[in-house]
Amino acid sequence: MKITKFLLGVIAFFAFFLPQGSCALEKNDKILIAYFSQTNNTERLAEDLIKGLTDYDVTLTEIVSVDPYSENMEKMSPRVKSEQENNTLIPIALSNYVSDLNDFDAVLIGTPIWFNHAPAPIKSFLNAYPVKTEQKLGVFITSGTSEPDVILSDIEKYSTHKVDAYMQYRPSHESGMVRGEKYSKFINDINAL
Repeated sequence: MKITKFLLGVIAFFAFFLPQGSCALEKNDKILIAYFSQTNNTERLAEDLIKGLTDYDVTLTEIVSVDPYSENMEKMSPRVKSEQENNTLIPIALSNYVSDLNDFDAVLIGTPIWFNHAPAPIKSFLNAYPVKTEQKLGVFITSGTSEPDVILSDIEKYSTHKVDAYMQYRPSHESGMVRGEKYSKFINDINAL
């Protein structure tokens, strides 16, 4: 039952994500899922999203800061705030090598919201790997309380590409987990731009 709800959610994602014309993705098209995850919530969503995309050639890669962030939020905050204020781009690495984005029909970016903005690793990835105008750009966001407006603006600024669609999930503050039936709700909450 949970898997069925998840798969229905993925279908709903593509119903909103893809235009109703000839530009829609087709079976075996290539999709890149690139994500940054400090607390593993965004990583879990990326891994579960890939399970619902069995008709496509999907590549999953994690965006990693070469200079890791502290796991302690109090210690991490000054660095993150400084990066936000200065629009800092940082050295990144990818867990699965991607030479460029030209081979992909769609790019899905997974990100948390940090102080209302995209984290520096996301901005750095988009700056290093520009999304082409003929590609689809989707964003999946994890956030406790923030609204997506600013982060979507950040992504469009650094990718120089309009976000075709986004979805946002607010993980449970009690468990911090994004599991089970919550996935289908997350996928169904996609908003097309």
